[in-house]
Amino acid sequence: MKSLYNPDIYSDQVREMILQSGEIGIEIANRWMMGWPKRVVKLLVEDMYEEVFEYQLLQEQDVIARASNLSHLAPMEIVVMSGLSLEPPEL
Repeated sequence: MKSLYNPDIYSDQVREMILQSGEIGIEIANRWMMGWPKRVVKLLVEDMYEEVFEYQLLQEQDVIARASNLSHLAPMEIVVMSGLSLEPPEL
């Protein structure tokens, strides 16, 4: 399993939620933290991270599950082709 980038930034509850979400969830959290750390911190401070993370996770899981005919592509490529944003939302 992948490891979580900068795990100490999250509260215990949020960190556990991310780890329980599996590989896709960890990839989302790592992508957000490496690409947009200020947005992540703001979402955490505003107590909105869990909600937007869960929404993104469900969207990406759905897109990847529906793309069985695109198994030659990496999950990230499928997400990009679907039109989903790779970024966390701005507040």
